[in-house]
Amino acid sequence: MNAQTTIDAPGQAVATFANIDELCEGRNRALAHWLAAYDGFHTETRAAGLACIGRAFLSIPPGNNRYDESTLAADFLRAPDQFETERLDGWKEVKTPAREVFERSLTRELDRSAWQALLDLTGGGELMDRQAKEEWRASLKDPAPFTPENCKATFAHLWGNRRELFLRGIANTFSRLDRRFRSHDGFKIGARLIIDGGLDTDYSAPHWKAYERRDTFEDVERLLYELDGKPYPSRVDKARREDGEEWPALASEAVTKLSRANLPEVVTGPYFRVRVFKNGNLHIWFEREDLLREVNRLLAEYYGEAIGDGHNETEAHSAPEYHLTPAKNFGAFNTSPELAKRVAGFADIHKGQSVLEPSAGTGELAKAARALGGDVRCMEIQPGLAHELAQVHGFRTWNGDFLKATPADLGTFDLVLMNPPFDRGRDCDHVRHAWQFVKPGGKLIAIMSARAEYGEDSRHKALHRLIEGAQSCYGRESWHDLPPGSFAHAGTQVNTVALTLRKPAT
Repeated sequence: MNAQTTIDAPGQAVATFANIDELCEGRNRALAHWLAAYDGFHTETRAAGLACIGRAFLSIPPGNNRYDESTLAADFLRAPDQFETERLDGWKEVKTPAREVFERSLTRELDRSAWQALLDLTGGGELMDRQAKEEWRASLKDPAPFTPENCKATFAHLWGNRRELFLRGIANTFSRLDRRFRSHDGFKIGARLIIDGGLDTDYSAPHWKAYERRDTFEDVERLLYELDGKPYPSRVDKARREDGEEWPALASEAVTKLSRANLPEVVTGPYFRVRVFKNGNLHIWFEREDLLREVNRLLAEYYGEAIGDGHNETEAHSAPEYHLTPAKNFGAFNTSPELAKRVAGFADIHKGQSVLEPSAGTGELAKAARALGGDVRCMEIQPGLAHELAQVHGFRTWNGDFLKATPADLGTFDLVLMNPPFDRGRDCDHVRHAWQFVKPGGKLIAIMSARAEYGEDSRHKALHRLIEGAQSCYGRESWHDLPPGSFAHAGTQVNTVALTLRKPAT
């Protein structure tokens, strides 16, 4: 074989032994370029990390959640003369230079990291309950630019609303633990709470079924530490010492380390005992009555006047069948347009159906029903609002007390859509009275205090008897939870439900 002998490689240029040394040198130069790029990249990455509290990575370590399919690495490797085709408004195509795409991805990742790092540095996460943490994570999907103005505004809002966040965290925590708590039957928690199916016990050692249950449990634990004026131990602190005594491990850690053979078992924490059952249920007993009283005081502060004014057990048992006087301030917690649209959607309104909104207030339910095709009429006790419903919004409106009206006065309707006063059980009175205005086969849909589902006084029992004789609009379930804070705009955090009933046709 001589210098002119060739080596054929499919799909490649023919190389000769005459330039093989040059090819090897090229290979070595390419390797040196790559290593220099590697060294330079990591040097600059470290410098970038020192320059800012947040960091962005070309490769994401295992276990880290990403917000989209693309990675910084893919954008980084596009050559400067490449373009990415994107669609604007779903149809218009634009070609974006690769460097611009990379800069955009890098900025987004760096802003996400910086926002989270700042939250950790300021301790803002300790102010957040589970809902706030979920809202924060959602905001990082498309983060706001990390600028001084945005940082100051965000954290000023967080610190300025820390009391509200704290109270909401208490309410949300206990609402998740027990559905009956949504009813605020006296808006108090008792000495025991239950987490149904908190642990998966099908393996050798129980473990949490979902992080949401663990977070809920730890929200309770964190709350009690805070009310007692003590710092909450981190999950990595297996034990702590105070006054020379060993603190037990956090119960949320201890329950995951129990042997299945030991179930049911009791785990003791600083503020409560937890009994873990074979079915994975956790029963929590509070050991400190003083902290329990403080929790209930804070709950009363959070839920506000609609419940605080509304629940008096002695009066509830001795009250007449209907309240004969209007609610305080006419029970004016008006429906928001967003909630009205949601609730009207339960009704499946058809064009021309007759609809009544009693105690209509500002008429948001009436407006939502009319937008769906309903032939809507209103009744309102306050003359000014009644005039506005008729003259401004064009509804046929009766001015008067709905509880004194009869079907002979107003007629009957395919649908009664209502948001009655809540206090002192008046929502039960209004719904029972409204039932006689529903045609056979018609529907009644009412926004009510969540207590309406569970109240046990004579007024609520009468409502429950009515429901037993009616039909649900949707399968077997008559009660439907409405979003927490549905009436925050009206100054109350009372939890609400939608009652959906259909009157039998015969």
